[in-house]
Amino acid sequence: MPTRDTDTESAGQGDQRLGDLEAGLFSVEGNPLVRWILINGNRWVVSAVAVILTGIGLVGIGVAWTDELANLFTEGQVIQTIIIALFSGIILLVSIAVSVNSIVLSQEITSLGDQEEEIDETFSFRDSVKEQTDADVSPARPAAFLQVIFDAIQTDVQELYSSISNDNSALYNQIREVRYDIEKQVKNAEGRLEKGEFGTAEVLFVGIQYDYSRQVYSIRQLQVEHKETLTDSQQEKIDELITTLKYFTIGREYFKTLYFKRELANLSRGLLIISFPTLVFITYAMLALSAGLIPEFSLFGTPSIIWFVGFSYIVGLAPYALFSAYILRTSTIAIKTLAAGPFILNGGDSY
Repeated sequence: MPTRDTDTESAGQGDQRLGDLEAGLFSVEGNPLVRWILINGNRWVVSAVAVILTGIGLVGIGVAWTDELANLFTEGQVIQTIIIALFSGIILLVSIAVSVNSIVLSQEITSLGDQEEEIDETFSFRDSVKEQTDADVSPARPAAFLQVIFDAIQTDVQELYSSISNDNSALYNQIREVRYDIEKQVKNAEGRLEKGEFGTAEVLFVGIQYDYSRQVYSIRQLQVEHKETLTDSQQEKIDELITTLKYFTIGREYFKTLYFKRELANLSRGLLIISFPTLVFITYAMLALSAGLIPEFSLFGTPSIIWFVGFSYIVGLAPYALFSAYILRTSTIAIKTLAAGPFILNGGDSY
């Protein structure tokens, strides 16, 4: 019977294998195709690609097994069952999406006092960021905000590093490691921000990739370990660095909230736009199949019934593809930002 230590070790190895898998082919950070599907790609284009690939697969099956599939599609009951399921599912999908969007939008319908308090808090936060980063004006756009915060973080850690003498080798090495980590991550983030114009999702993902939790943990750890040797000035610089990282976290979470609201609104609008013509076409397809009004022709040796049913099927899947594309992106961002503070949820981390 395995011991508790063995179970713990096996669980740790399992987490490590999962972490290695996520860091490989399925990594959002390391795989451009996965990143395009989950983050960067236009949701309409991603859903269109999914529908087209589904259609190609269905037509390929029809070409390979023409007689079997034609006989199956000739049975009206089978096709009607599939189409009716798609019809009902689209109505339910739109109802759910619109209901969720209505709940979110209802939170925006507040009194004048609540609106004033929210605006005051926003201005207060921007003033605090301006004071902390010594910027002329606190940026309103996410990309500019990240750039200012990254510059302030680098400045703070450089000032802290310069104030530490290498006489205390342990403290000096710890500060050097923190500075190296910050400079490496900031350089990577700034490189992605400078590649071109980014939408909200891309900018938000740049902020998500910045591992501030590890930095906060390392800074607090050295603050506790070297409490007796750190001067008041150095303690103050450490507090300033932690405060700057805190502002980064608050700003990122606020932008994420705005982004989710926009995504839900876009999803509801997109589903309403695409669902109406889809429902109309599916209705006509049901009537045409029932009345036997499908024209007889053959394309690439495949009868018209396979082409008609296949086209009807991929049209019926269009709302689901659009819905899935939006949910994939929002859920990816939500998973990457589960903790709103300096917490570490990755099981592979040793700290």
